[in-house]
Amino acid sequence: MEETMILQAECECCDLKEDYTKEYITRIRTSFSGKWVCGLCTEAVKERLRRCPIAMEDAIINHKKFVQDFNTTTRVNPKLSMAWMMRDIAKRNCSKRNNLSGGIKIIRTSSCAGRIDYNSEQEQEH
Repeated sequence: MEETMILQAECECCDLKEDYTKEYITRIRTSFSGKWVCGLCTEAVKERLRRCPIAMEDAIINHKKFVQDFNTTTRVNPKLSMAWMMRDIAKRNCSKRNNLSGGIKIIRTSSCAGRIDYNSEQEQEH
């Protein structure tokens, strides 16, 4: 009977430690640029890759930063976290609006023609 070697692996993103077989750890590390990523973080990283085409390593770094931010804000002070989320939503909406309007903007600083006075035109006709 072949004995399976069990090793403990720690997730690069959330620091979760669990026991896995050496083969499984190797397979996951191969898929994630040599880094061990737990199952939940794997799904989050894959979702990030689906949303925007970035390198695997960048997706892992982004997710790790997200987890760290979550752990230092939401868990410590949920009300503060809500305020930060609202700020981030407002920033994203503003930047989307700016990107959509893009292009050249024409700004009117003064009129090319003088002011039209309708009363004086009618008086001249009579």
